[in-house]
Amino acid sequence: MAVLFDFFSNLKFHQAIWLLPLLDLIHFLEELPRFPDWAKQSLKIPYTRTKFIAENIVIWLILTVSVLMTVYGPEKVGIVLVLSAAIGFFSNMIFHAASTLKTGIYSPGTVTACLFFTPVSFYIYSLAGREGLLDLTTIILSIILGVGMLPVVVTAVHRFIDSGLTLRWLIKKVIFMGVPPFVGGSIAMMIWGREAVHRVMIYTSPLIVLPLIAKILKKRKEQKKSNTTS
Repeated sequence: MAVLFDFFSNLKFHQAIWLLPLLDLIHFLEELPRFPDWAKQSLKIPYTRTKFIAENIVIWLILTVSVLMTVYGPEKVGIVLVLSAAIGFFSNMIFHAASTLKTGIYSPGTVTACLFFTPVSFYIYSLAGREGLLDLTTIILSIILGVGMLPVVVTAVHRFIDSGLTLRWLIKKVIFMGVPPFVGGSIAMMIWGREAVHRVMIYTSPLIVLPLIAKILKKRKEQKKSNTTS
């Protein structure tokens, strides 16, 4: 126990944030066997295993990208996203614990959320404060994003799937949109330097999602046309 305490007490903020995608994966494994059925029965929503897996893939990728942005830049954006993830972890713990207490039925994910999410959320926030990474703007943005991002991501993923997009298509698009910019950005940093690449990334990164938005709009247009014809 003393060794474990020494390990965590010596971690820096940029090292400790790797706990977020790791713990999210552990939490996913606890939820996987039962959460879709539990959500259907307890929350009374049209929930499927495909939606569950898709939303968790997207959330895990957002977490990982946030950590990579914090470590490799643009750092300020990454710090806000990482701290919002810490807030999101804490909110998720409240959701699971409240659902279990209210219904008297175990909400899949409660154990890992209570055991890991709460202490890690406070731990990462305290490290950010200790290292002088917190200011009023960062705190406010992280709270707003932390509380609001998960429902927005889940709703968006569900709508994509309901509109006819498949999990395989979503995974392929995420890989296609994420891997080349990351590899290309890493090579560019080695050639032109981090600062120059960061300035370009800040202004051009929103363009990455345009093909995805175009595909979704095209798919919806085709569906509306098909419904009108039938």
